[in-house]
Amino acid sequence: MAGGGDGAFRHIFTKENPGRIDDYYKVNRKTMLGEGSYGQVVKGEDKNTGAVRAIKAIDIKKISDPKRFEDEIKIQQALDHPNIVKLFEVFKDAKRIYLVMELCSGGELFDRIVEEAEKHEGRAFSDSTGSLYMQQILGAMQYLHSHNFVHRDIKPENFLMQNRENTAAIKVIDFGLAKSWRAGDPPMTTKAGTPYYVAPQVLLSKGYDNKCDIWSCGVIAYILLCGYPPFYGDRDDDILKSVKLGKFDFPSPDWDDVSAGAKDLITQMLTMNPETRPTAEALLTHEWLANKAGEGGTIDSKLNIGARLRTFRGVAKLKKVALTLIAQQLKDEDIEELSKTFKTLDVNNDGTLTPKEVRDGMTRHSIDIPEDLEAVMKSVDSDGSGVIDYSEFIAATLTSKQYARQEVMWSAFRTFDLDGDGKITKEELAKVLQESPESDQIKKMISEVDEDGNGEIDFDEFCLMMQDKS
Repeated sequence: MAGGGDGAFRHIFTKENPGRIDDYYKVNRKTMLGEGSYGQVVKGEDKNTGAVRAIKAIDIKKISDPKRFEDEIKIQQALDHPNIVKLFEVFKDAKRIYLVMELCSGGELFDRIVEEAEKHEGRAFSDSTGSLYMQQILGAMQYLHSHNFVHRDIKPENFLMQNRENTAAIKVIDFGLAKSWRAGDPPMTTKAGTPYYVAPQVLLSKGYDNKCDIWSCGVIAYILLCGYPPFYGDRDDDILKSVKLGKFDFPSPDWDDVSAGAKDLITQMLTMNPETRPTAEALLTHEWLANKAGEGGTIDSKLNIGARLRTFRGVAKLKKVALTLIAQQLKDEDIEELSKTFKTLDVNNDGTLTPKEVRDGMTRHSIDIPEDLEAVMKSVDSDGSGVIDYSEFIAATLTSKQYARQEVMWSAFRTFDLDGDGKITKEELAKVLQESPESDQIKKMISEVDEDGNGEIDFDEFCLMMQDKS
C-alpha cells in the first residue's frame, strides 16, 4: 500500500544499486555457499556495517526468461516473515546480477534430515522437533497464501537453517517458480515442482491452486519423521506414477513410535482431492502442532513492550520509515528477544499480529496494556494492512542501543540517498516510498528533519533524527 494522507507507507526497500558490488561489499569469491545452473552463492561483508550476507551471483546469459526472473525478485521483495529469507539489495554489471540476501549458516534442511536419518535407522526427527519445524513451514505457507503467492517448489532443499543449533529457525528460499495467484483466478497449469514433492494435480491436466504447496508440505512432514519419502521409485517416471496414485502408508516398525497426531496431520496434507485438503491456516490449529511445538515461551517484562509500542506512535514519520528499514536489515541475533516475543504473541503462527493477539498475549504474560492500545496498534501498522507485520513489530520495539549506531544509521541513510551524494532529496524519498515528490507527506517528512532549511537531509541531520536530538 503506497503512502497517502493516512500516513501509511510501503515496506519494500530493496535497493537496486547503480554501482559495482565490490564498492560496497568485500566479496569472498573463494568460499562458495552453493552452486547451481544459474551461477553461485558466496559470502560478502558490507564495508560500512560489517554485516555478512549471502550473495547470489546470476549469469545474465543464463536467465532464459527475464520477465520470470523480474517477477521472482518482485515477489521476494514483497515478503516480510521470520521464516522467509530476506532480500536486501540488487546489483547488476555487464555479466551478472547480484542478489544480496540474508545469510543462513545452518545449511539445507535436506542435509539436516540426512544427518538425523543416519543417526537413527528408520527414524529422523522426534515428534517434538518435527512439529516445531512444521509449525514454521506451515506458518510461512499461510503467510504466502494469504498474500496471494504460491511457492510451487516446496522441498527440503528450499529451506535453510538459520544456524547449526537444533532449535534454529527455518527459512524458505528460492522463489524461481513462485507465482502471484489468488482464489478466483484461473487454475495454474505450468508443470512446476520436483518429483518426490510435486502434488498429483500439477501432473494432471485439469490445473491446480495453492493447495499444491500443502501437498508438498505433507511430503516434507513425512520425511522429517522417518527419513524417506512416502512416494518413491527407481526413476523419475516411477516416482511420478507413485505420486499420481497418491497411496502411502506408515510402515512398521519405523512409524510405531510416531504419534497418532503426526500421522493425522500428514494424512490431511496428503489428501488427493485439493478441495478437501486443508489450508495452511486450518492446519496450524492442529493439536499436534499446538501440543508439541508449544506457544513459543514467555515475554520478558523488562522489555517494556507496551511502553515501546506507545513511544513509536509519537516518532517522526521519516524515523518510522528508517526504523522499519533497519528492522529488516538487522541480523537475527541482534533482535533475538524481540523476535521470540513476536512469535510468542503470534498464536496462530501466520507471521502477523492482530490487535487481539497483542492484547491477549500481554494479558497472558501480565504485561501492562496501554489504555490507547487500539490507536497504538494503528500507528504501528505503518503500511495500513490491518495487521502488524514482523518488521513493523520489530521497528516499533527496537531500542536506540540497537539502531542508533553509526554503521546501522549509515546503511539506512544509503538506502534513501539514491545517487550517493550524501543528501536525501524529496525526489529520492518519494522514489523509495513510491509517492509524488510534491505530496504533502513527502514535504512534511523532509521539513521535520531538515535542520538548516535547505530542502535536503544530510547524514548529520538524519543521525539527529534517529537519536531524537533534532
